[in-house]
Amino acid sequence: MRTWRSPPLPPRWTSSAQPLFVARREELAWIDEAWADALRGSAGALFLSGDAGSGKSRLVAEACTRLHARGAAVLSGACIQELSAAFEPLDQVVRQLLAGLDDEQPDAATGTVRLLREVFDRSPARERDEQDAAPDVGQMRLYDGVVELLGAASDARPLVIAIDDLHWAEPTAIRLLAHLVRRTVERADGARVLILGTLRAGPLERSEALGGMLAELQSSDAVRTRELAPLNPGEIADYLAAQLAQPSAGLGHSAGTLYALTGGNPFLLRESWRAVVEAETGTAGQPIAVPQSIGELFQSRLARFDEQQRTVLALAAVLGLEPDLGELLAVSAAPPAVPRPLVFRTVELAVSLGLLEAPRGRDGRYRFVHAIARQLVLEAAGPTGVPALHARIAQTLERQFPAAPHRVQRLAHHYSAARSLGFGDRAVSYLIRASELADQRLAHEDAGRLFERAAECTSDAAERDSLRVQAARRWIAATDFAHARELCEQVIELAAPRTRVLAAIEFEEASWKPGLPGHRAVDILTAALGGIPPDDGDPLRIEALGALSRAIAFTGDIDAAEALVERAIALARRSTDPTVLPQVLRASITQSLRPQGLAARRERARELVALGQRPHSDALGAGANFLSVSGYVLGDGQGMLAAEERVADCARHWGGYWQYWAVCARFGRMYIAGRLTDAAALCAQLAGVELGFRSDLSLGVNALQSYMVRRERGRLDFVRGLVTGEESPTSRWAPGLLALYCELEMREPARRLLRWLLEREAAPARRAAGARASGQWPAQLLFMVEAALWLGDRRAAAELRPLLAEYEGLNVMSGYYVAIFGSADRYLGQLDALCAVGDPGARFEAALALDERTGAPLHAAYTLAATARFLRQYEPHSPRAAALAERAEAIARPAGLVRVLRMLQPGGPGEQAASAGHRPDGLTARELEVIALLADGRSNRQIAGALVISEHTAANHVRSILVKIGANNRTQAAKYARENRLA
Repeated sequence: MRTWRSPPLPPRWTSSAQPLFVARREELAWIDEAWADALRGSAGALFLSGDAGSGKSRLVAEACTRLHARGAAVLSGACIQELSAAFEPLDQVVRQLLAGLDDEQPDAATGTVRLLREVFDRSPARERDEQDAAPDVGQMRLYDGVVELLGAASDARPLVIAIDDLHWAEPTAIRLLAHLVRRTVERADGARVLILGTLRAGPLERSEALGGMLAELQSSDAVRTRELAPLNPGEIADYLAAQLAQPSAGLGHSAGTLYALTGGNPFLLRESWRAVVEAETGTAGQPIAVPQSIGELFQSRLARFDEQQRTVLALAAVLGLEPDLGELLAVSAAPPAVPRPLVFRTVELAVSLGLLEAPRGRDGRYRFVHAIARQLVLEAAGPTGVPALHARIAQTLERQFPAAPHRVQRLAHHYSAARSLGFGDRAVSYLIRASELADQRLAHEDAGRLFERAAECTSDAAERDSLRVQAARRWIAATDFAHARELCEQVIELAAPRTRVLAAIEFEEASWKPGLPGHRAVDILTAALGGIPPDDGDPLRIEALGALSRAIAFTGDIDAAEALVERAIALARRSTDPTVLPQVLRASITQSLRPQGLAARRERARELVALGQRPHSDALGAGANFLSVSGYVLGDGQGMLAAEERVADCARHWGGYWQYWAVCARFGRMYIAGRLTDAAALCAQLAGVELGFRSDLSLGVNALQSYMVRRERGRLDFVRGLVTGEESPTSRWAPGLLALYCELEMREPARRLLRWLLEREAAPARRAAGARASGQWPAQLLFMVEAALWLGDRRAAAELRPLLAEYEGLNVMSGYYVAIFGSADRYLGQLDALCAVGDPGARFEAALALDERTGAPLHAAYTLAATARFLRQYEPHSPRAAALAERAEAIARPAGLVRVLRMLQPGGPGEQAASAGHRPDGLTARELEVIALLADGRSNRQIAGALVISEHTAANHVRSILVKIGANNRTQAAKYARENRLA
């Protein structure tokens, strides 16, 4: 895009009729500072807020005009109240970018340009084509395409993107803007982009989507907000001086009057200054009363119009902020007709009185001078008269303007506003068409909102329920699962039987994707299925059975879920509906990673991938994702990598939900490879991806991923001061708390919490209840196993071993690449060594073979270290142990695997405690190291330095030693060490 042509400034900004600009020096300096950063490649976003008429738009126009003169390419867009199209106002920015492209683009950019042109083409022909299909990509791929195009343009020329009136933007546009800001600001090679946005100051003026975006983005130093203050009396005097071309010294009284009247609002000042000055100075030739309010000021102007002219003016206001003169003439001609010459005189009078601005530029339109002026005209028309004006406009547009811009959206809006006059059916019809258009353009949030509006307009209960289900599907596509479930709940109680089943299926879909328990979905699906005939050939019933099986699995009853899904799959194979089998197979593989039935689920996943070969297919994504995670569990490193590439293909085409899983798969691969820096970066990226999802997609997942990386890198000391050992296990996730106690070497709290967990989580009654099917269970189990090993607790080890034996021969992972532990055989070997049973050496050999098949150097380092420690228990100077330890260190040291390196130290974490009973007074291996150093006269600080632990931990070890050996001080402890040949 080296020859990319930047667009001219909007004609309104360069017109001689542009309002006078005064003051705002601090704000301009603020923008200039951000622009200087952008020129250095540090992209930024500034959001100006203020009351209506506070001068936000005028300030941005002034700043952009100045920056344009300094070489910036300025792309602008504005939101339109009530009549927004998909992605507005960013669609205007994208079209300006596309318009500046050369016809010949590099091959790499061709696909992106084609996609953007396909989505952002808003020609009337496309709006009329109801068969127009959505592109074969997902919303996030579209967003990334916009970022790609913007970045390429900024490489050619620095950009300013000016977006006005964001408080009117629809959710999809807000989401795209948030993505644009995040990706542009985070761009590694820098982006010469400054984004300027304006919005109303009051939180009630903003949509929930806008408020959430601002709250999310303000954590970045590159994103700043500023509220525009009113003009003070001195600045108003400067404004008057500039208007009157005279010194401001004698204008103080008029400035004070105007300040009291307008509150320093620049628009209101512009509209009222002349009347006030003329009233106070008598320059009009006769006394003029000073208006007591702006409403009074505008009422006096509206009084200049006769009744027919007021109708024309009201029609112009209902048409929008920028009414089209041709449309206004046509609507005015509809009964009760207004003569054409009178329409022209009305428009001319409105321009002369400062209500409308004349067109600027070749393609310009008349425009209300401000949204405030338009609102006052609407209020003058009265609430009872406005619906009739909407109906008049809708019927005229429908009949005479088939090529009108935004025609479908506008007819939906106008008929909705006129539904009290009997136009409800027309409103529903056009709202549905507008929803479909939004969906075709991947604006799923807008489609969902429009389907909901259609549901509110219809008087047919059955249609209302169906439209709410349609809306729920769009909100699922937008990853707002909570709102989708809420809509389904509204349908489930009173809908027709088959609609209830559809709603129940969507409810379950919006429950399992964020990983919620399945109990509520089971109740809803069971009740809904009870309302339709038990016809085994009914595709809807078969799909519902598949959804029910997954919901049952998410309650923990995997055996019942497997039995049901086997039946659903058999019915689906006999069905003539080709869409049913992929849906049921998808439900069957997302149920569990438990060992039982894993091979069968993996075969189903392969079949699902074969059924969904197209890269954008949800079936392909689900199948490939399961093949990736099951490949890890089974130790199929090559299969895992191939499946990851398929998930990445889905992410490139589909984005959103699959982008999340593609990053998860890459995170898992980097983690097991010991590439912890890359894993940490991907973990941070996952946190950013999750921000694009709605409230409940990820319940603590990223926190656990981050913890697993941090503990490998030895970077948990930052929480040491926050953990006391007295935390309540019922108010936190107890297994995670136990793991933290162990990593921080808090022995007694760990011992106490392990016993608490064993009594509650590993009891036979809990096992019988199927609690082991939870996706969190592997992490719970392994954290307990690690604690038992560290504490040398043989009793706990004996209780836990049968539970871990279920995973023999497999890798253990909690969730999909959430907590990754490696070979169960390694842990089984450590437990056997601790309890002096079985053949730990054979277990370690099996574990190392699995590590190598998986392609997991991190796991191999642990297995080698664990084997070395086991051998040293029986032969402290074992040559084989030394060789294994050397191999482990060769992996761990370059990769910075701090936890493995500590394990390789004599007495370090992970040491087998089989010989604990032979140590004097029950001293642990670490305490033996500490007492030896203590006997050497070392201080706590010196002990900490020698053992690479904190001084606080060293002091805790010393206190524990004194208690165990019954010593009163360090001198007695040193004597004890010498007498027992510990030093």
